[in-house]
Amino acid sequence: MIVDPVTSSALAAGLVGEPALAHELVHICRRESHCRWVGAHAQDAWAGALMQRKALQVGWLDRTCRHHRGAPERYSTRGAHGLSAAYSLRFLGGCMPPEVLDIPLVSALAAARRAKVQCRAQGACTPASRHRLWVGARRYDRRTRVTSRRPSAAR
Repeated sequence: MIVDPVTSSALAAGLVGEPALAHELVHICRRESHCRWVGAHAQDAWAGALMQRKALQVGWLDRTCRHHRGAPERYSTRGAHGLSAAYSLRFLGGCMPPEVLDIPLVSALAAARRAKVQCRAQGACTPASRHRLWVGARRYDRRTRVTSRRPSAAR
């Protein structure tokens, strides 16, 4: 089934049994791609080799899978939900090429499954706590500290 990224977000939330995730998935989609159909995010291609290498090291990609080999830039950020292919294919299971994340419903499904795992494994059960992980906890915390230290305009 091929549907637009916004509809895909709502469908994926329902498919994983978490309809409340729909709003968060649409928000991610708007932030990452303006909810447009996209493939590889060209500005992130440089990170593909590092992402692929790390994912192979921890077993998120399978060295024996023919789809998990090839041009490293394929494993960087992809699809409407801006997922790292190297880190996100595991949420779909099996031996799949990174290009499947270019399909909005597949991208939304991977993002929804990721959110469920983040809640179960890391206690990140709110949109804010998952956003912190998405951005990177250290970077998010650093930004939060800098923002909270700025003097108020009212002073």
